[in-house]
Amino acid sequence: MPNYVYRCTTCGDTEQAFPMSRKPESVPCPDCHGTAESAFTSPHLGAGSGTAFGVIDATKKTADQPTR
Repeated sequence: MPNYVYRCTTCGDTEQAFPMSRKPESVPCPDCHGTAESAFTSPHLGAGSGTAFGVIDATKKTADQPTR
C-alpha cells in the first residue's frame, strides 16, 4: 500500500497509507485535527521489502561469478 504525503499549514507534513483507488485529497491532521491537503511529492521508489532486496542482491552476486 503506497504512502502519501499530506501537508497541514499549521503542523507540516504527515504520511498516510491508502490503497491507490481510495486516496483522499485531504485527511485530518494527526496533531491539530485541522485539514491536511494532499501534497505533490516524488514517489518513494527505493522503499522495498528486505526479502525482495535480498533476492535481488543474491541474483546480482551469482550473475557476477565466473562460470567453470
